[in-house]
Amino acid sequence: MASLALLASPVLVPAAQAADLPYGKGGLPPAPVLPEFYSWTGLYAGGQIGYSWGSERTRFSALNGAFATSYSYDTDSVVGGGHVGFNYQLGSFVLGVEGDVEAVGSDGSFDNAFARGGVKRDWQASVRGRLGFAMDRFLIYATGGVSFTEFDQHFFDPATGARDYVQTSRSGWTAGGGVSYAFSDHLIAGVEYRYTDYGRFDRNARNAFLGLATDHDSTLHTVRTSLSYKF
Repeated sequence: MASLALLASPVLVPAAQAADLPYGKGGLPPAPVLPEFYSWTGLYAGGQIGYSWGSERTRFSALNGAFATSYSYDTDSVVGGGHVGFNYQLGSFVLGVEGDVEAVGSDGSFDNAFARGGVKRDWQASVRGRLGFAMDRFLIYATGGVSFTEFDQHFFDPATGARDYVQTSRSGWTAGGGVSYAFSDHLIAGVEYRYTDYGRFDRNARNAFLGLATDHDSTLHTVRTSLSYKF
């Protein structure tokens, strides 16, 4: 038995000594620190600028519904303004709501021997929901909601010299999508496209083109770049 103990002791002693070695000198390496993913949850606000292009169409028809004539014209414009929103992240999905208001320089017109007129818009706004998919600091999303604007319509009848001017507030729908990237914990840049449709609205002529009804429809496409601060 004594001889067995003597044989085992050279094995046991180094094992015991190895257990007493200080951490990091022959022990297991420390576990790697896992990276923290960016959180999109929070309130944000910022500004945006972009370009809008679209089509306006004004129709004139007899009050009995008989078709008369119609005019189509472009209303391209630079747009710019501010926005505020809130995101809430659930795993990789991001739910949000956003509102914006923008200045617009939209001004389109038609002009011939029988009729002159056009429409201007100075501002537009929207309130939308957002649904996105986050890949750390990169977010791709879809958005949709309600849009608002005001049309300033003007008409001139060359035959009589009569003029019409009317302001019409309208709501419509808007939908699109975009991408955002968080350069830091607070600074977010993005690019977004939206399609907006304000529908068709009509009225009876007052001064110019008496005896005719006019109706108007407006659709537009807009691409924006944005910069936001996340609080």
